[in-house]
Amino acid sequence: MRGLVLAFYLDGSMCIRAQESSPKSDPQKSEPSYQETFSGPIVELEADRITVSRSILGKPAERRSFWIKTDTKIEGHLRMKVKVTVGFVTTDDGDVARLIVVRPPPTKKP
Repeated sequence: MRGLVLAFYLDGSMCIRAQESSPKSDPQKSEPSYQETFSGPIVELEADRITVSRSILGKPAERRSFWIKTDTKIEGHLRMKVKVTVGFVTTDDGDVARLIVVRPPPTKKP
């Protein structure tokens, strides 16, 4: 796909704009691929493993542990009781975190 042409009318005259489309791939800013997500507060934190708990209304609390590998992308500062969203893949070794995003605390309303 080399270019994209858009045509539209403006005050009775036809204007054509050509826009070059070039795929921009920055390996540092690309999001790692994952199959599923799991969100909740951190209840256990180790150097190579994270455990997250989630509560859904009407269901018992669920805990899941995820391996943290060298290629796991972490956005934010991990610490106990902070809420995170984990994008992960399931492997023979268990669930491996591919992306961990720390969620900001909710703002208090006056």
